[in-house]
Amino acid sequence: MWAYSFMQNALLAGLMVAVVCGVVSVFVILRRTGFAAHALGHMSLTGAAGAALLGFPSLLGQLLLNSLAAVVMGLLGDKVKKNDLAVGVVLTFVLGLGAYFLFLFQNNYAGSVMSILFGNIFAVSSAQLWGLLGLGLSVLVVLMIISRPLIFASIDPVVAASRNVPLRLLSVVFFLILAVTVSMACQVVGVLLVFVLLIIPGAIGMQWGESIYGIVALSVMSAVAAVVVALYISYQFDLPASFCITMLLCAGYFIGLIKNYVVKA
Repeated sequence: MWAYSFMQNALLAGLMVAVVCGVVSVFVILRRTGFAAHALGHMSLTGAAGAALLGFPSLLGQLLLNSLAAVVMGLLGDKVKKNDLAVGVVLTFVLGLGAYFLFLFQNNYAGSVMSILFGNIFAVSSAQLWGLLGLGLSVLVVLMIISRPLIFASIDPVVAASRNVPLRLLSVVFFLILAVTVSMACQVVGVLLVFVLLIIPGAIGMQWGESIYGIVALSVMSAVAAVVVALYISYQFDLPASFCITMLLCAGYFIGLIKNYVVKA
């Protein structure tokens, strides 16, 4: 089955998204920005639907809207966590706008609407693949450059601030990384399940890893394994790839929970 070009594109796109999400997932948990990741996932709906209505690629709309929201979130910093009610109201408005865009868009493009909501990794074209690879490599390079101060600021922001670590700049850069990652992940699992790739791999890594680098490695491995196995299952049994990825990652997390329970007992 791997001889088919669409399977090769799906595998390469899935691997790139899995690696990026595996790394970013750890920092989402460390920095407690799960709500922001969730918000960006919902904003992707509006960005994708709006771009599709105007005749542009959905990924472009997601990147533009998510990047704008990421800059605002990064500048606000901890205020985002303290004002979750205000953020929730804004998110509800944006999500409602996205639902209206989908209503306008669905009459002639019902299949595209389903791809936005649930993803369609098997429909990734060669042009989209190169775009995902370029975005993924850019995210990984930036993460490598800021990894040391980002880890420091994520684990102990008070001490990091006393050492003159630029917390505000790091926050903006990280939220931009998160925005790009969310936009990429939406191409694989869709806007409704994007939270899976941004939380569970990091959670699995923390169940088994002992150091920050070990946690990141395990997070990436779990995401990559889930994507590869999910593609095989999806092709063989005609199941949605996003569903398979979600179930495999959830299964991996529950295995970790059982392991921790047995060890403590």
